[in-house]
Amino acid sequence: MSEEVKFKAVLIKTLKILCVIYCLTAVSFTAAVYFANTLDRPYHKRQIPAEITPWLK
Repeated sequence: MSEEVKFKAVLIKTLKILCVIYCLTAVSFTAAVYFANTLDRPYHKRQIPAEITPWLK
C-alpha cells in the first residue's frame, strides 16, 4: 500500500469513529434532557419565604 492509501484509510476510520461518538453524545444528551423534563421541579413542592430569597420576587 502506498502512503496515500494508508492515510485515506486511517482518515476514513477516524471520521467514522468521530461520527459515532458525536451521534452517541447527541442521543445521550437528548435522552438526559427528556428525562430531566419528566422530573418534578423541587421549587414546586415547597413555599420559599420572600425574606430568605428576595431575588425570587
